[in-house]
Amino acid sequence: KTSKQRMASYEVVNNVAVITCQNPPVNQLSFNLRKGLITGLSQALSDKNVIAIVIIADGRTFIAGADIKEFANGMAFKMPLTDFIKQLDNSSKPVIAAIHGTALGGGFEVALCCHYRLGTSRCKVGLPEVLIGLLPGAGGTQRLPRLVGPMIAADMICTGKHVRADVALQRGILDEVVPIQPNHGLSMERLILRARAIRFAIEVADKDFSGRVLSRRPAPVMDEFFYVQLGNMMKKSARGFLAPKLCLEAVRASHSTSSFEAGMKKERELFTKLATGPQSRAQQHVFFAQREITKIPGIDAKAALPIKTVGIIGCGTMGGGILMCFVERGFPVIVLESQQRFLDKGLEVVKANWMRQVKRGKLAKKRFEKYVSLITPTLNYNDLSSVDIVIEAVFEKLSIKQEVFRKLDAVCKPSCILASNTSFIPISKIAQVVSRPNKVIGCHFFAPANKMQLLENVRFDGGADDVTCATVQAVAKKIGKKGVLVRSCPGFVGNRMYAVEGREAGIMLLEGATPSQIDDVIYNDIGCAMGLFAVSDLSGIDIGYKSRKDNGLLNDPNNYTVGDVLVEKYGRLGLKVGKGFYDYPNLPRSRKGVPSKFVEELIVKMSAERGITRRSFGKQEIIERVFYPFINEGFKILEEGVAIRPSDIDVVFVFGYGFPAHKGGPMHWAESQLGLKNVYQTLCKYHQQYPDREWFKPSDLLRKCVESKMTLSKYWRANSGKSKL
Repeated sequence: KTSKQRMASYEVVNNVAVITCQNPPVNQLSFNLRKGLITGLSQALSDKNVIAIVIIADGRTFIAGADIKEFANGMAFKMPLTDFIKQLDNSSKPVIAAIHGTALGGGFEVALCCHYRLGTSRCKVGLPEVLIGLLPGAGGTQRLPRLVGPMIAADMICTGKHVRADVALQRGILDEVVPIQPNHGLSMERLILRARAIRFAIEVADKDFSGRVLSRRPAPVMDEFFYVQLGNMMKKSARGFLAPKLCLEAVRASHSTSSFEAGMKKERELFTKLATGPQSRAQQHVFFAQREITKIPGIDAKAALPIKTVGIIGCGTMGGGILMCFVERGFPVIVLESQQRFLDKGLEVVKANWMRQVKRGKLAKKRFEKYVSLITPTLNYNDLSSVDIVIEAVFEKLSIKQEVFRKLDAVCKPSCILASNTSFIPISKIAQVVSRPNKVIGCHFFAPANKMQLLENVRFDGGADDVTCATVQAVAKKIGKKGVLVRSCPGFVGNRMYAVEGREAGIMLLEGATPSQIDDVIYNDIGCAMGLFAVSDLSGIDIGYKSRKDNGLLNDPNNYTVGDVLVEKYGRLGLKVGKGFYDYPNLPRSRKGVPSKFVEELIVKMSAERGITRRSFGKQEIIERVFYPFINEGFKILEEGVAIRPSDIDVVFVFGYGFPAHKGGPMHWAESQLGLKNVYQTLCKYHQQYPDREWFKPSDLLRKCVESKMTLSKYWRANSGKSKL
């Protein structure tokens, strides 16, 4: 017999009640699914003919977690998950969780409340709430330590790691792994799991399961020493994030409190602290912003062309990193260099990177050999005639890039997309030399390209058509990148905004600040991955110097920055030569920089030569002068239609520039924590003080938001903010 229970179906097979979750695509624990589960379980418990209960799911996966949107609209607290979990805890009949796909967050907490857990060999389990600034709020921090011990539980909960089926079986999380063959599709996987779960339920129906109720088990104790060590590790790996710290505190409560109920009370207290705090809202904003970047107005994602073979021009730092991105995802790559020695050197670096992973046991030797087999090196442009997309990654100079594109236009097939990895040059200028501007687009990777998650795809007026845009966005997803489509302008979104930070920070050096003082505020007080001057040293001070020199910006000696002088007069190019804004006395053993007395004395000398009276700086002024104009530039970018929406800018900086996710990105930070009125008034103050610095002049969009007393997000939606993409 079968009946529908909202988003969960109910069926009895051989006296086993089968409750099937049916909330596609990932069976989120939304209100209607929770209601269906509660109703189904009540029906099974009241049916005298039912001897055991199986909870299983249709679709791609078992219950993948909570519906995050319900935390904002309040639905999460109506018929909450804890009501269902209490039912499971008090069940008089054994309940078996049958897992395929993933059991994450609330889904895994449901599984932990079941008396038995079966999973297919492809499944994974985990509690990833920490990644959105929360902790498991339905008993996960109390039950998992009772199952696997506090050490393993703390590692899983504080990092949000997903655990494979074989590891879950080894740890006792799963009671049985149901083998699935490589040729089995999803439907067959679910069918095999369902059949085995029903048989398993019959096998355990008459067994005593009282000892399998985790809430009734004593919690293992872990020495305080290990909590201290884990806390210290998190200070480094999760610097600035509150959620990992409170997750660890919740795990400790599993044995430091007097009972399971007391531990649950502590979990709820800590969960509420996170849920009502700014960090969880910021991290959830980033979570949803990643989904939004795939939605391009007027562009059908299904229009994307298939990409089978990739060409890359240049095998230097960027080219080699881009090559690794594609090869590691199974794409055959033809890589071209101008000289054999450059090709050999570049490929040596790429292979050495992979071999380090092999030696550490992170990459199988056969996989390494497969990677190498996918690479075809060449010196001949004609070898690129059959590729579907070619990405140029040569020196950042317009004339060189144009020469490359002329050659590509002559040899590549008409459907081939011609992409440039330029970080600053307007794509339209590069495209002037080709006969197919509709196939030309920017694909701005970030160094190191094989690790950084952002890919800034750059369109220009009269250039890449909708199919080309859809294709590069699809490519970004296939190689594991966050693809953000923007419109071309000098520096695009990321480097245009970042340059504003750099200009004002450079002026502050001459006015009295030091590189380490500014970087300390950016790194420690704001929480960015690195300070401005540390980043400059890492990437090479000479890169910016050469770009400014090539573009004629250094024809006037007054335009020389401290960095320009360090390069031109003293050869201090950055980390690669052991000296830049900082000294690097312990290379190659340590890449940690230390403040340079030479540089600080040089800055004082330059200040005197320019008649600037030096003074001291407080942290707040550094924050205001570095970050407020930077945020203001984001508003200008939106005004000009360079970015589609404010959250796209946040994605760019969180995943491309190391802006802290716990602040949600610069635009979210401005509207949710700094306050737009505060930003506007502060910019007005500095614009009056420094009228020659146009970056302090508040944008019209910022002014309108303040005048209308609306956040940027609300104003943008209300006024149908649209880009020119």
